[in-house]
This record gives sequence, structure tokens and C-alpha cells, in this order.
Amino acid sequence: METEINYNQEKKDRREWAVMQIFRSSYPAFPLGELNKSERPDFLLQSKKGLIGIELTELKYEREDKKFNLRAHEDFLSEIMEGAQEIFEAKSDQKLVVDVHFANELGPILSAPYFPEKDETLMKQGLMEAIAKIVYENMPESTGIKYKVDRSSKYGDQNLPLKIESIYILNVTGRFEEALWYAGISTMVKPLSIESISQRLRAKDQKLPFYNKECVENWLIIIQNSFLMSSSYDPVTAQKALKHCYSSQFDRVFVFERSEGGITLLRTKKRRKKG
Repeated sequence: METEINYNQEKKDRREWAVMQIFRSSYPAFPLGELNKSERPDFLLQSKKGLIGIELTELKYEREDKKFNLRAHEDFLSEIMEGAQEIFEAKSDQKLVVDVHFANELGPILSAPYFPEKDETLMKQGLMEAIAKIVYENMPESTGIKYKVDRSSKYGDQNLPLKIESIYILNVTGRFEEALWYAGISTMVKPLSIESISQRLRAKDQKLPFYNKECVENWLIIIQNSFLMSSSYDPVTAQKALKHCYSSQFDRVFVFERSEGGITLLRTKKRRKKG
């Protein structure tokens, strides 16, 4: 059990490092300084102005938001991406950021008890091999270059499995220490709205008093897993959310759209402390 916990923590740390590197390279105003992994908050940046604490959080459904087994669904997608990465890296030493957008139908049924185990295993293996092959055949040759394979491209129209909508491939060889392969869209993605952002802020504000006391600033990065192809995405609601002024104890709050690399610094005002 302890080995499993350590392995999961190691995976989480590697994932956070990779996401942090993408954010840092996408945000021109990111301060210079040594960045180290931490706990409470996730990262500590030693900048000219002092220590800056940086916390990462994802905008996704909590368990009580969904009736199906969210953990099983998330694990299913993670296993597919980890398997695809392993197959690819057995043939190539290139470090990539790969974001696979699965169709919404690849959702709750996967964690339902009646879903045949044999069929699930075959589906996972098939998707792993298909993703690895597509990435290998569409890998950008130069670092910093990004490709998108979807049904509008000739290759994607002919080769994308029905359960995959699109694949984003970014070559980060020599730029990032860790590759990052993940499922950017699924039924667990929560729509970007004033309510969903406010909910995350309230939850994280409660934990802020327990962060490193030496920090002169605390940042919160809200990771949006990519809503661009989601059937629940409403551009009007999303734009209102990005322009809204929020209450928070964090000094800076960002929304980071991971697939597109878009970063929005939200307008915030300090929430009044009780008492």
C-alpha cells in the first residue's frame, strides 16, 4: 500500500512539474528565479522580490458532482495515456506534451459495473497503440513546434479512432525535463463559469493560512483541461468568467488553458477575513 501511495505521489509530482514548465514558458511575465517543488503550496519561486508560493489546481468535477465513479473514469483515461506514452518512448527519445481529447461518449459507462472487463482491456490496449502510432507519425521535428491532429486534417480524418476527437502534440525536447501525456477533455471537465471559478477560490482560500509563511506573494493557477470541444462549453459564459472580478486571499489568480497555452490573469480583490 505504501509503495502504491509513493508511486502515485511521484506521478502527481512529475505531472505538476510538467504543467508548471508549460505555464512558465507560456507566461512572459513569469519572474526569474529558482523554482522548487514544495507542499503547501506546490511550488516555491525565489524571486528578486522574495519567495513566491504557487499552487496548482484543476477545474474539474468533485465526486459529489457526478453520479458515476469519477475516480474509476479518471484512472481509465490515465492508464490509456500512460500506456501510449510508454509505447511511444520505447521507440523515441523525444520529449512531448501530448493532449488527447476523447469523445464525450467515453464517459460514465466506462466505470459502470456491467462494462465487460475483457472488452475494457481490449479497448484500452487498442487506444494506447493507436495514440502512440498517431503521435509517432505526426511528431513535430523541431522543439517548440506544435501540431494538431483532428478530423479536419487528412491524416486525422483517416486515422483517428471514433472515440478520439483530436490530439495536440508539442515537442519540448531540450526545453522541459519531463514529458506530459494527458487526457485533456472528458466528461470530468467542468465548464468554465463564474460559479466554478468562485467555488475553486473558496476551497483554496481555506487552505492558504497553512502555506509557507515566508512567502511574500501567493499565486493560484487554475488549470482548465481544455473546454474547446466540449459540448457543454458556452463561450459567452466562459468570457464572462474570465472578465469577472473575484474575491480571494491570493495575490494573483490565473486561469491556464492547458492545450492552447492561453493564460488569463483574473481580476481579484482581497476577501474580507472573518473576525
